[in-house]
Amino acid sequence: MKKLTDNTKLGLLILLCNSVVLVLFIISMLFLMKFDKTNTAVIQERNHYNGLYESYAMAQHPLKQDSAEVAYYQYKLDTLQQKTAATKDERKALAESIEVTKQTLADKKKLQQDNLAKLAELENEFAPAQQTWDQLNADNNAAKKSFWVLAGITIFAFLLKTFVFAVWGARNNKNLRAIAPWMKDGMKPWMSYVAWFVPIYNLIKPLSFFKEVWEETDYALENVGALERDENKVDNSGLVMSIWWGFLLVSVWLMNFVLFSTFFREGAFFTKANHGTMVVVAIVIMVICMALETLLIMKYNRKNELLLKNEDKF
Repeated sequence: MKKLTDNTKLGLLILLCNSVVLVLFIISMLFLMKFDKTNTAVIQERNHYNGLYESYAMAQHPLKQDSAEVAYYQYKLDTLQQKTAATKDERKALAESIEVTKQTLADKKKLQQDNLAKLAELENEFAPAQQTWDQLNADNNAAKKSFWVLAGITIFAFLLKTFVFAVWGARNNKNLRAIAPWMKDGMKPWMSYVAWFVPIYNLIKPLSFFKEVWEETDYALENVGALERDENKVDNSGLVMSIWWGFLLVSVWLMNFVLFSTFFREGAFFTKANHGTMVVVAIVIMVICMALETLLIMKYNRKNELLLKNEDKF
């Protein structure tokens, strides 16, 4: 009865998923840079726009008072002009009141015209600024929406790849438990899913799970002579796995930092560093991580093939 399963196709599927994730990741970084460009433009324009808006708003405040005062003195003048004086002194006082009211009305109208002219001047300056501000925000919102759509697709692809990796690890663990009695004291297959998807636990457990499967596979193959046991042989697979895991954690942390800095801080992301450089660094780290993962998966696939070829020896 066959005890082992061929998991090499799952390993190749992980590599395919990695290629898709890497392409999506690079494209999403380019879209993030596009958003950062529009976001920077909005932030740079904000102080200028707010200053003009405040000046324009303040220029509108006196207009209500101007209209009220002009209406008041016009009404007062009309009222005075309709009055009749019985005596010479009354006529003189009335004439003086009319003259003063006329002068005050003229002053108020001049002030009103000055304020209207000032408002018109500010409006001529504010109107194009308002148009520019609206366009910048529209471009920014469109760039943000495009980025989040692509980021969502990328995250989904990454989670799908992670799930396939967990299935691959669980099946490789099952193979070992079928041929190695000592594995009953090791990690169970379902721990592969727990290791990858339980927060905090997934910071270190996937690496230890992968290392255990790798080392126990080597031990099982050496026991049946499928691999030559050489005490002097330098095996750097553990170091490669640790470097791979370190780059993976750094890439995840860097992505969180990028997103936090972009959307939850005032200003464009990485205000103290060159944006293009940071994106290149993120892409390089992801490429190195994927390259190391590809190397490890290909190497373990060969171990899986050796297990299948020597199944009857277990």
